[in-house]
Amino acid sequence: MIFLLSFYFGLGSFFSFIVAPELFKTLERSVAGDIVERIFPIYFGVGLGAVGISLLIGITSKMKRFLLTLLAVNLLVLIALEFYVLPKAHSLKVSGSPEFMKMHLVSVIMSTVSLFLTFGAIVYLIVRTKDAGS
Repeated sequence: MIFLLSFYFGLGSFFSFIVAPELFKTLERSVAGDIVERIFPIYFGVGLGAVGISLLIGITSKMKRFLLTLLAVNLLVLIALEFYVLPKAHSLKVSGSPEFMKMHLVSVIMSTVSLFLTFGAIVYLIVRTKDAGS
């Protein structure tokens, strides 16, 4: 479970804080936006898989409610991103709506929340593993 969550956290952090800003710094805004828009469904799909599988492992392993809650909320955030926010942002972008920037901000906030929830779950698992070994 730690591996899955760490993989998603690393991927998300690298994409969000290194790849995307570099794309927007070096390419035309519309080109960078098109590239990022194509990567988002894959990135959030990986998150859905990692968090979803981790939640299933947590449930079947009867892990603490705190961890299960972190994972469940994270899964809901990722589902909303993948199946509501991204399609809505895409349709607003295509139509040239000024509301696109608001939806983009929602996407950034939700993605950041997902990474924080993932990080929290990783820290919880590491501390729990360390305490169990003592």
